[in-house]
Amino acid sequence: MQNGNAFRAFVEETQHYLADKKVIDYYRESLGAAIDLRLDAIVTHFIASTSEQRAFFQAELLPGQRSLFGIYGHRAATRAVREGTQDLLLMGLVAAAVANYEIPEKRRVEVGWAVFHHCARQLGMSPADLFAQAADYATPDLVLRLVAFGNRADVNLGSFGWKELKTPSGVVYKFEWR
Repeated sequence: MQNGNAFRAFVEETQHYLADKKVIDYYRESLGAAIDLRLDAIVTHFIASTSEQRAFFQAELLPGQRSLFGIYGHRAATRAVREGTQDLLLMGLVAAAVANYEIPEKRRVEVGWAVFHHCARQLGMSPADLFAQAADYATPDLVLRLVAFGNRADVNLGSFGWKELKTPSGVVYKFEWR
């Protein structure tokens, strides 16, 4: 831990916590598992940080660690709808922005964002407002894309390959590549 630098310590603790976590194992966890709660706290801290601190945080994460934020994002969106919690939906979309710190050329990030757009409407939120809020925490490369996607009126789950399933535990969002 670096002396006198609480944010650097937070980043190091996050890296250490995520170091042995694997996406495949995270998928298997039930919603609301300990890792979800820990990532809730990490994303909350990230949101409360300065833009310089957020840039440092994102630059320090390894690609595999960023991938965990992408999984967390969709899990948070699902939990948000199940619990009726708008703040959790914002946290999930911010985490999705962290996951997309570096976007491979062929990745269509909008496919994943469709779930957040849908969930915003489910929670009585304006998708435009949600995406604009999340853009405040995104890298400069993502800001305009987030805002533009939030303003789209043509977004629905099916057109982006998603289905909403009702289960005994609550709603689930499933991607079905066509």
